[in-house]
Amino acid sequence: MHAELIMLGGAEEIGANSCYIELDGTGIIIDGGLHPRDRTSRAFPDVDILGERPTDALLVTHAHSDHIGGVPYVMRRLPHLRPIMTFATRDLSHIVLQNGGRLLRNDLGASFPKEWLSFYQREEIEALRYAFEALRYDEPLTLRGYSGRSDVEVTFHWSGHILGSASVSLKCRGLSILHTADVMMADQVVVPKANLPRHHVDVLITESTNAATESVPDFPSEAKRLAAFINTIAARNGSVLMPCFALGKLQEMIPLLYNLMRKGSIPHLPIYTGGIGVRINKVYDQYCYSDPMRRPGFEVSDVPQVRLRRDELLHGDYFKEPSIVLAPSGMMNQGTMSFALARQWFTKKEFGIAFIGYQDPTTPGYGLLNSEKKKPFDFGGTRCSRVCDVERFRFSGHASREHLLELATDIRPKTVVVAHGDVHACELLAAEINARLPGTRIIIPRHGASYSLR
Repeated sequence: MHAELIMLGGAEEIGANSCYIELDGTGIIIDGGLHPRDRTSRAFPDVDILGERPTDALLVTHAHSDHIGGVPYVMRRLPHLRPIMTFATRDLSHIVLQNGGRLLRNDLGASFPKEWLSFYQREEIEALRYAFEALRYDEPLTLRGYSGRSDVEVTFHWSGHILGSASVSLKCRGLSILHTADVMMADQVVVPKANLPRHHVDVLITESTNAATESVPDFPSEAKRLAAFINTIAARNGSVLMPCFALGKLQEMIPLLYNLMRKGSIPHLPIYTGGIGVRINKVYDQYCYSDPMRRPGFEVSDVPQVRLRRDELLHGDYFKEPSIVLAPSGMMNQGTMSFALARQWFTKKEFGIAFIGYQDPTTPGYGLLNSEKKKPFDFGGTRCSRVCDVERFRFSGHASREHLLELATDIRPKTVVVAHGDVHACELLAAEINARLPGTRIIIPRHGASYSLR
């Protein structure tokens, strides 16, 4: 039986995450991401390198842009694909793709032929959504492509990353594959830890986002640190700005902050939220019973929140009374609410900025996070200085290196493919797996290279 793997994106980086697997004549693409930074041709999955190989199905593991943002492009190039995802990811896709399409048209309009981006028009994305198929967790689906010689069994498993996130099992003629996608093996505030099969599989394809980090702090310990920071700022009559990713991070932070207030760990302060995160909250609420949740029935929208409005952004009451402002984007990209608010926060020594997510080195947020008080730094192409406090907290939605190693040790695969991480993270995880499972074939795939999975 022919079994082949090709990385179309996300090899030794967190980019336009996408991989191609052919199993006995059936071609499956897992994820079609949009690169978070690159705006060359590498912004999209490199489907051209597939040549005449069969392409039958597109499995989308979750609705973060680096996994779903390139789907309109992929479907434009391969319109016969059968796109399949979980129910929640299907509903989140409408919000994420419309927002991403608007940003992408601005970013790439001068770099790409117009026909390449035509699928990112609002009406095109709306039409594409009706082609998406939804699959429930742990319910196998049988696929066989046009050129397929055998059935392929596909199963989604709860991956614990965000609402709707899934790991993928593939089985064909005795060959078993588990693709973790983005996976979290510890409870968060809203969503519980992953529920993956722990029996033997032949091939494990694993993410490695946190593999270069010695110790990933848990949510309760970071919540205590965050509470101390908020108390310090509030005690001097200041407000806290938290640049926040609209999908996943925002829905975790809202109840975390509210729980701290209810326990008396921080004062009761107004919580400001805005942008597409407010719409995403409602999708979380729709699935509060049907999808895995720490507290079934909990609705994010029930937590008291004040709407953050762009037309009133620089005149909000958070400049007059202690407040907590959860503003997009998480990396403070230019033109976003958090970018505009940060410029005002810089000038107020009573105020504080709490970073709660990853900051890419090319973003304004990275420059601010690594700045020193009263010393010049680059913020979106402008030299600035700050007098406010800045602190970093880690509320990661990705598994720790130890948890990834435990998964590999439990299932004892014959082959491990390490992706979705920088070069250092991939190499560290590969070395640790090799030490624990000597004799296991380990692949750190290169972009576009072909690997046999037999």
